[in-house]
Amino acid sequence: MKTLRISALILVAVLTMGLSGCLVAPIPYAASGRVTDSVSGLGIPGVTIRFGRGFSPVVTAEDGTWIKDGLRGTVTVRPSKPGLEFAPWAAVIDRSNALNIDFVASPMVVETVYWYSFANEANFEGGTDPFNPTDELTSVYGVTVNDSSELTTAPEGYDALVICDTGASFDVTEFDGPVIVTLDSGISPLFFWLTGSADWGDYWDYETGGTLTWVTPDIGTESGYDYDALVFHDLEDSLAGFVRRNDLLEAYSTADADDIVIYEIESDGKYWWWVHVGPAHIGDNRTSDIVRYALDLINGFDSTLEPVPPPEPSAAHPRSSSNNK
Repeated sequence: MKTLRISALILVAVLTMGLSGCLVAPIPYAASGRVTDSVSGLGIPGVTIRFGRGFSPVVTAEDGTWIKDGLRGTVTVRPSKPGLEFAPWAAVIDRSNALNIDFVASPMVVETVYWYSFANEANFEGGTDPFNPTDELTSVYGVTVNDSSELTTAPEGYDALVICDTGASFDVTEFDGPVIVTLDSGISPLFFWLTGSADWGDYWDYETGGTLTWVTPDIGTESGYDYDALVFHDLEDSLAGFVRRNDLLEAYSTADADDIVIYEIESDGKYWWWVHVGPAHIGDNRTSDIVRYALDLINGFDSTLEPVPPPEPSAAHPRSSSNNK
């Protein structure tokens, strides 16, 4: 009899939990909306609509509309397209407010670059070997170079910040522009200010190899650089708000990591782009051109990154004639 009473109590508890929603899966629902141009009011096609909690993205139709089925629970919705910024930049929805999730897009143009190449080891692990940009970048973008003084606050009034293989005393995450570029060890201060640690091993490492294979764009291989900073593929699974955009830019020298890559990031209510070029010492001209190309992509420009031609074969040494008679 006692056993029956205990069983009945357990059954009542289970039913109560079920009725309260503890054991009932959230009811799936559909969300929909439209992305329009801030000036013309016309719909914008080709905008990627991303969803939190692992739901796959959708792309807006010709009239800017989008619809997503099978969502459950509370989900963050965020539009994305190079060259555009959105208002609002994201929306949090659930089953009760999933319709008419609209966004207005305005041009986002990156024009000015602050290139920080002052050698210091603040919030840094590794070795510094900074360098300055070349005409491949400076002839296209307005670049300000600081290689002579240590910054203690983030630079203001620039669209992109380049941390060129050096540390940073200032809080990198307080930079108010939409793009941060890290070259080799410049990743170290970025992750110090993002995670509180400049150490490698969890999200990135100094393990680049000697041959760089390009995936996006598909331009073959070229000489890489040993022991520069690469980013592990599982970073976006490890840190919330990180979206790996290897559909825009990707090159690797080892498995399961990117030597060169672009990320979209949402952190502390801010939305921004991160470009990482690990093997930055493959040549100042080449690195400057890769940064130029990455900024072009983020601007939504049609752009080209030329492959590096293979080295010229060395001339055969002429055989000397001999007379052994």
